[in-house]
Amino acid sequence: MTTRLLNLPAIPKWWTSKITLFVIVLISVLLHAWSVWQLPVDYDEPVYLKAGQEYAHFIKNGDLRGIINYQGNREHPPLTKLLYSIPYLISNEQPDSDFPLYAARSISALFGILAVYFLARRNLWAGFFMAFHSMTLKYTSQAYLEALPMLMVILATLSLEKAEQKRNKYFWLSAIFFGLAGAAKYPYLIVALVLLYMLIHKRGFHLREISIYFFTALITFLIFNPNFWVSPLAEVVNAVNFHITYSHSLHVQLSNYLWYQPIMFLAASVPWHPQVFFFLTLDEFIFWIAFVGLYWEIKDRKWESVWLIIVLIFLLIWPTKWPQYTLMLTPALTMVAGNSVRRAIAWIQPKEDYWNYLEEMLPTPPRITWWILVIFVAGLLLGKVVYEYQLAYARRGWETFNSHNSPLLSDFVLDINTKKEGVIAIGTREGLQLWNAKLQVPIWGEDAKVIDSSNSDLPSSQINSIAYDPVADTYWLGTEFGVSKLADGIVNYGSAEIGCENCKVNELVVDQDSQVWVATNEGIFLFTKEIWQPFTDFAPGLENKTIISLYVEEKGMMKTIWAGTLKGISRYDFSSEEWENFNWAGNYFAWGGVSEIDEAKDGKIIACTSGGGVAIWDQSSWRFFQNNNSPMRSNTALTFAESPMDDFWFGLGYPTEPGGYLMRLDHSGKWQRYVMNTSGYAEGEPLDLEFDHFERLWVATNGKGIQTYYRKESSGSKK
Repeated sequence: MTTRLLNLPAIPKWWTSKITLFVIVLISVLLHAWSVWQLPVDYDEPVYLKAGQEYAHFIKNGDLRGIINYQGNREHPPLTKLLYSIPYLISNEQPDSDFPLYAARSISALFGILAVYFLARRNLWAGFFMAFHSMTLKYTSQAYLEALPMLMVILATLSLEKAEQKRNKYFWLSAIFFGLAGAAKYPYLIVALVLLYMLIHKRGFHLREISIYFFTALITFLIFNPNFWVSPLAEVVNAVNFHITYSHSLHVQLSNYLWYQPIMFLAASVPWHPQVFFFLTLDEFIFWIAFVGLYWEIKDRKWESVWLIIVLIFLLIWPTKWPQYTLMLTPALTMVAGNSVRRAIAWIQPKEDYWNYLEEMLPTPPRITWWILVIFVAGLLLGKVVYEYQLAYARRGWETFNSHNSPLLSDFVLDINTKKEGVIAIGTREGLQLWNAKLQVPIWGEDAKVIDSSNSDLPSSQINSIAYDPVADTYWLGTEFGVSKLADGIVNYGSAEIGCENCKVNELVVDQDSQVWVATNEGIFLFTKEIWQPFTDFAPGLENKTIISLYVEEKGMMKTIWAGTLKGISRYDFSSEEWENFNWAGNYFAWGGVSEIDEAKDGKIIACTSGGGVAIWDQSSWRFFQNNNSPMRSNTALTFAESPMDDFWFGLGYPTEPGGYLMRLDHSGKWQRYVMNTSGYAEGEPLDLEFDHFERLWVATNGKGIQTYYRKESSGSKK
């Protein structure tokens, strides 16, 4: 050739494979750091962090017996969880500290980065592919159990590859690494079949050396697995029984994963966190390159192909199909893909050197074209990185909890009550949950209690409204079939007791006298002194009896009832014993009624309307905020809460499409919108807003679970 292909600039002579290795590892470090920071808390992370915290307690107290006999999460070996105890050992535990979570994730990320490094040392392409494999990046950037055993099986196989038919240091290191892999997570022991193949067919070891190898691995496994120190045989039986039983459990069955689900996980990039994995990921490319190249790997009897085939068969047969299990396979997948790329280059290069096909077929642009292109792409990349960093900074303090990453019963959350300190009562379509809430992970505390129609006397699992009576320490629940009282047990009040026909409860309010006010489609009902009364029958004059929302305003001994209806808003003055009706139904397009009523600290009444925006009563007149006089995108206001800093927060939806957003009106009159491109709010339709005793915002959404918002610098009293 007289010129380089496409007139590309020559690679500088000083650029060596070591520099390429350094760049690949640097990329892995940056991507892991980003993922550690940005990935939301996943379902099992609190479980492993709790175990790490408990192990730290045992270590501080020198309680070896406690470590050996610890029963929490015993289905998995303790090695990785013992490493997760380090953050708790080196820090003073603060109730609102995120340090243990991010420190544990960093430990996991370190193992993930080392996996990239060792693969890249053997095959630069394999290391490059591993660095951009999103499923591996996810589970080696979270406080899961995958990163350490994955690294150990990589080191075990790569070390054994260097053993050269004798018991040299690589032979012993390989056995130790394999024992550590099993002590980190049991399923990785399946790689024993790959190691056996290498020992027999590739290294030529005899039975004596093979026995010594696996005996060394077994001793290592036992040394680093305290669970086995007392009754190893019993622990083996217990572990096997647990995993077999769990693989057929209701939890696994409800996941609805197909038998070939592992292939679907491997053949596509992570779909769950687009805000995190905004960059190029290569999962699909790696899968198909490895799939095409597997033929030549098998033909050459490479141990990488044995690893890929054996573990893939295991994943397809084993009933539990969690996505993190695919990390047992991704090292082999990236190595096969890397070998395939090198094999393809080795086949193409000499033919191109001889025939110059590509040089004749492709244009030869001026050299400056490439410099312009590099500058342009670098500018785009820099702009994208800066933009994503700004979004990440705006997402600080936001967390999302749904049925996939937390014990939440349903992603359809209808009401949240935070009136009882330390307890978050969550009403969903599938039942009531009581989270013993705290600031640190797990946010739901030690025990997430579930109360539904299957384990209690509740007539319906759909909880429309929750009210708390602090005097009696009692929760009142509004369901599709009436009212239920939760104290020591469940007491139900249906149509016969209340006096309504259908008794679908839209909202419940408990006043200072422990009277229960109930909003239904048939008017307002009152429970006082163990007697139910049809309040709207005794107090005629209400313009519309379909009561969507309700609020009891109390000033001293005086009460005022505010009722949100399909017509508008009505208030009942006990001193005059008359209703005053404000009819807004004909004034606004797509009017849907008054969705929520509440009172601000300064005495203003806040009414959220479906179609008319937000209405604020200043004791003399109404002032409306809508999309024509405020930054609101729509006039579908659904819920309201006032922050400890006296800011007004509004949850808004859209009249003709799913989803929603939040608006905040601060005490200076400035509005701020919270959507995906300005915050961490995932734009679920907000059905309820509440602040808890930690001054954290809770958002109940229609189909996207719960979102919370808490930042230290944003909490506290108004200055």
